[in-house]
Amino acid sequence: MKKILTKCPVCDSELKIKKFVCPSCSTEIEGNFEIPPFFNLERKDLDFLLLFLKTWGNLSEMAKIMGVSYPTIRSRFQEFLSKIGLESEISFEKDISEILDMLEKGEITPEEAERRIKELKK
Repeated sequence: MKKILTKCPVCDSELKIKKFVCPSCSTEIEGNFEIPPFFNLERKDLDFLLLFLKTWGNLSEMAKIMGVSYPTIRSRFQEFLSKIGLESEISFEKDISEILDMLEKGEITPEEAERRIKELKK
C-alpha cells in the first residue's frame, strides 16, 4: 500500500485533507482536515509503534525482541515520542534520568538529587 502524502511535492508545505468520500453510498464530506501526526511516520517508526502496542508498552520486552539493550530501546522510544510532538515529557524524563544516574555514581547526594528533581517540577 502506498503511503499517504503529507507534504506538497511542489513547495513542501503540509497538506490538508479536503474531502472524504464513502465508497459504499457516495456520501461526500468536505472541509479542511488536519493530517494526524501518525500519518507522517516512516515505516520503521510505525513498526516500532506496533511492537510497542503488541508488548503493552513493555520496553524491556521490546528490547529482548529487537535484540538491543534497554537503554537503547528507551532512547528509541524517546526519539519516537519527539517525532509525534511529545518533546516536553521527554525532556523531563531525561533530566530525571540524568539526575538519578549522577546519584547512582555518587556524584551528588540524595539531598541534592531531591532538590534538583523538585526544581524540574516547577
